[in-house]
Amino acid sequence: MLVLADGVIDGKRLVPPRWFDEAGSGKEVGGKHVDYGYLWWPVPKGDPAHEAAFKAVGIFGQHMYINRKENLAVVVLSARPKPTGSTVVDDDAFFGAVVKALH
Repeated sequence: MLVLADGVIDGKRLVPPRWFDEAGSGKEVGGKHVDYGYLWWPVPKGDPAHEAAFKAVGIFGQHMYINRKENLAVVVLSARPKPTGSTVVDDDAFFGAVVKALH
């Protein structure tokens, strides 16, 4: 909820303004664009449901999807058998479907 509130809890600012916008956006590293922020990943462009959304991703399918425009946080606790190659459902498509279902 701290992230959805842009770092403010009970009227007290705990995180600098717009820090999460910066943390959830890609960066320039060594002159190259990297789709990675400060421990957060931008959600790939293409689906308008993900405008300004970002996520944290764990190795076995855990996710924290944050979409402040939609005031939405989705947490997925997973225990996939392998760190890669075992995804049955596209995670970003799932998050996009949640956004669309709430409208």
